[in-house]
Amino acid sequence: MKKLFVMLLAVMMTVACALGALADVTLEEAKQIALDHAGVAAEDAIFTKAHHDYEDGRVVVDIEFYTGTTEYDMDVDLKTGEITDFETEEHGLIASDGSITLEDAKQIALARIGMKEEDVRFKKAHADRDDGRNVYEIEFTVNGMEYEFDIDAASGTILDFDADIDD
Repeated sequence: MKKLFVMLLAVMMTVACALGALADVTLEEAKQIALDHAGVAAEDAIFTKAHHDYEDGRVVVDIEFYTGTTEYDMDVDLKTGEITDFETEEHGLIASDGSITLEDAKQIALARIGMKEEDVRFKKAHADRDDGRNVYEIEFTVNGMEYEFDIDAASGTILDFDADIDD
């Protein structure tokens, strides 16, 4: 078992070195390229994924981030810096009265950690008032972790986020 682990580690290190050697674009540069393509400022984005992948015969960085209620998913070619795939998806659309629903708030929280509702166990999901504003308090567990969110009920902005090992 130990030999298998050492061999697997060696293969992983070799692949990582090979990806780095092939890259003309760093991971941070790829993230900036993605932000520029989406027209999003770095301080407004929350990244949920940024890792090397192999798509259509080329090495890319698979990047996901969101801002507000929009999730961005794209691939950046590590050799050229070209965007090879680009998708957006709206989560938690603002209701006509200028607020979001509890279901929207739950979806915003789930999108933050890249999970689906059927993957988690909700412990708390309700409206509250905090610091003079209407918020949704969302709490759930998944894979031994507990996640807590305070989400602004007017805008869908995540005001507070905490992740801890579930006791």
